[in-house]
Amino acid sequence: MKIILTAIGTQGDIEPFLAVGKILKEKGHQVICAFSEQFRELTECNELEFASLGSKLFDLNNSDAGRIVFGGGNGLKKFFAFMELAMKQKGPNKEKETKLYELINQERPDRVLYNSKTTCPIIWEYKNSGKTTFLSPYPYLHYVKGHSLLVFSKNFGDFFNKLTFKLYDFGAATAALSTKKWLPIQDKIKRTELKKIVHNRNFIYTISPSLFPRPDYWESNIKVLGHHAVMKETDWKPKKELTEFIDKNEKIIFIT
Repeated sequence: MKIILTAIGTQGDIEPFLAVGKILKEKGHQVICAFSEQFRELTECNELEFASLGSKLFDLNNSDAGRIVFGGGNGLKKFFAFMELAMKQKGPNKEKETKLYELINQERPDRVLYNSKTTCPIIWEYKNSGKTTFLSPYPYLHYVKGHSLLVFSKNFGDFFNKLTFKLYDFGAATAALSTKKWLPIQDKIKRTELKKIVHNRNFIYTISPSLFPRPDYWESNIKVLGHHAVMKETDWKPKKELTEFIDKNEKIIFIT
C-alpha cells in the first residue's frame, strides 16, 4: 500500500511518525512523510521519502510569540502572544493544508495517518471512508469515566464531562470546514457530516496501555497501541571541542 504520514509540530511530534513509517516500510509499504521543511534531513536520515509542507508554520511557532504560547510566559504576556500568533497563522496554515491537499491528490494514497495539526485528512475521509487514522500521544480525547477532555483536566461530573468531548468533535469539524474554504473542493460538506467523521475515524493512542488502559466501553475504531521511538545512533562520539570543554570545567550544567 501507499501510505502518507503527515504531522506538524516539534521534533517530539514528528519522531513517533518516523518510527511508524519505518515499521510500515519494513513491512513492504511505500511510505511518504509530509512534514515541515525543517524536518527534511531528519526524515531522509531515517531513509524515508519526504514531502515538504513548507516552513512558515514551523518558523511562526518558534518565534518569540510562539515560544511564549507553547512554553514559558503567563498572564497578559501569554494572552497577547496568543493573539499575535492567531492573527499571523492564517497564511502559514493555508500553505500547509494546500501543500498536503496537492500531495494527496497527486499520490492518491491508500491510507493517510495524521496528527491534530493537519485537518485536510478529515475532508479527504469524506470520500475515502475508513482510509485515515489519527495518531495521538495525548490521552483523554475520548470519553473516560471520571475525566473531562484533556485540556480541561478536571472532573465536572459525568454529564458535563461528556459535553467537553462533544466540544472537541465540534472544534475539529469547524477547523476542517475552515480549511475546506482554502481548497478547490466543490462538494458541499456540512459540519454535522464532518463531526461524524471525527467521531468515527480510526484513532490510535500512541501511549503505553499500562499508563492509559483502553476502556472496554469504547467503540472499536479507537485503539491504545503503545509508543514507538526512532532508534538513535549507538556509535555516537563527542566532538573534540566538547571533550576539551568537559576536561577544562569541573562544574557543568546541562540544560535541554
